[in-house]
Amino acid sequence: MNKTPISKRPLKNVGDNIWRAIEVMEKEFAGQLTHDSGHGKHSNDEATTWILTFPCYGDAQIAVPMNKEKLSLLMRGKAVDGRSLESLVTDIAEVEKRYTNPEKGVASSVLGPHAPFLNPSPANPLLRVKPSLGEIHALLERYLGTPLTKAITPSEKLPGSPERTSVSKSAPPLSEDDLRKQLERQSETGRAGEFLVVQDELERLRQRGCPNPEKYVLRIAESDVGRGYDVESAWPGEERCIEVKTTTRAGSDFFLTANERSVLTGLGPRAWLYRVVIDSSGQGSIETRLNNPMNTISEEQITPVVWRVSASVLEAKK
Repeated sequence: MNKTPISKRPLKNVGDNIWRAIEVMEKEFAGQLTHDSGHGKHSNDEATTWILTFPCYGDAQIAVPMNKEKLSLLMRGKAVDGRSLESLVTDIAEVEKRYTNPEKGVASSVLGPHAPFLNPSPANPLLRVKPSLGEIHALLERYLGTPLTKAITPSEKLPGSPERTSVSKSAPPLSEDDLRKQLERQSETGRAGEFLVVQDELERLRQRGCPNPEKYVLRIAESDVGRGYDVESAWPGEERCIEVKTTTRAGSDFFLTANERSVLTGLGPRAWLYRVVIDSSGQGSIETRLNNPMNTISEEQITPVVWRVSASVLEAKK
């Protein structure tokens, strides 16, 4: 998949509400246009879909059909934090359609390999969402959640879009656990730990008698940041959902996000936490394999780092 931003081209018959939505994505959430499904087909503008990628939110994606006056967005069924998008936006948006088969319909004909974040499945459908008037910012905020990196850069004026006053908004500061999580994920240390766990799990399944373990072990850390764990092993009877915590210093503490804690708790005995230590040469070992970790870790062993406070506490004071 190409995540490099591409140039925007003029389009005809695109409504102001669509341009405004694009502007909010770019100006306020650092969205970048990375694919134009009809690029070069100037006579077929009405069939064009733009895919925007959000680097500050773990490369989450949204597809925008650039079709005349109607604003609708193609969004993943699970928000970046892993929660059901439908349950989060019932008051501000309408879900017009659900796609669950990655081989049919819009998923293959429009998105193709350019939007892996949006690839649908029965458990995580692709949604066609129609935001209520004036609610595009709130919809994006609930879909994307807390930014994982700080940089928000204002973008150029869209070609073909009407003149308007642009509004620039800085991203809120990162919580400590989200920052550490993202830095670990992007680092060679974090990736090395995940690859080590994949190889370890392949060998474990071979020893258990699985004839083709490659079919069942998947590293999902970069393709589905909201899943709540890093490696999925799905051979029947030996299922494991593994959260990998990698370090270069044995004995150091590690961080859990609220989403990871919730997901691992819900998985129960299928949840595993692996502690991996990587040395300066990139070699490593799995020091600990902890089954059902949230049933093992006591409250006394967890220190809260950040609290999310509802905006309603401020509204009550107005």
